[in-house]
Amino acid sequence: MKISILGSGSGGNSIFLEVDNIKILVDAGFSGKKIEERLKNIEENIEEISAILITHEHGDHIQGAGILSRKYNIPIYITPESYESGILKLGKISDKNIVYIEKDFYIDSIKITPFDVMHDAERTVGFRVEGNTGKKIAISTDIGYVDNVVREHFKDVDIMVIESNYDYNLLMKCAYPWDLKARVKSRNGHLSNNDTARFIRESYHVNMKKVYLAHMSKDSNDSKVALETILEELDRYEIDVDIEIACQDVCTKIFKI
Repeated sequence: MKISILGSGSGGNSIFLEVDNIKILVDAGFSGKKIEERLKNIEENIEEISAILITHEHGDHIQGAGILSRKYNIPIYITPESYESGILKLGKISDKNIVYIEKDFYIDSIKITPFDVMHDAERTVGFRVEGNTGKKIAISTDIGYVDNVVREHFKDVDIMVIESNYDYNLLMKCAYPWDLKARVKSRNGHLSNNDTARFIRESYHVNMKKVYLAHMSKDSNDSKVALETILEELDRYEIDVDIEIACQDVCTKIFKI
């Protein structure tokens, strides 16, 4: 299993995964050209991508999906609700390249389980991905609240990709209007650093190798503050796991297990 976060934040989100030698993208929230460039930065080729999985219909998650599907004949896996809400952003796509998802499905040997999460889109899902070696990853980059469904799908994973969007004090001080602040910190908004820290601690097990902190706000968060918050929580419980912040403008290096 290989992973690189091609970029994460309100300006665009996309994740490269290779499982059982099959290469996929989770979200395509940059322009098609930028995604191609980011893949080249990690020495990968868009023409080898077998599928694009979509978490929800917001533009920072689907902006480049339609053009990539048309240009390279890549199927898009998406919920019916997100497709209907995002159809104008996606543009015209061949029927054979739209695959509606509801429950477990397979791409060759890869088992993919979508699970619903709370967020202010028409419908938002996270993904749990498992290869034939038993290695598992769970991804949720836009999520307002960690419920038991989310906990179950992050159980026993080797890699977590989880949102760490805002610091409460920085959110309250930033220039956002009050209604946006209320939206961000609501159960249908985003996770705070403290929420994320507790969730990582609750999900940790001895075989967990890596945690990526995703969708970090540039206005209501700070990478140093976020990392300190997470590590303080983990240190309190003597948990040692590799934590990496996924940036908006730079790909993470390929991580392999």
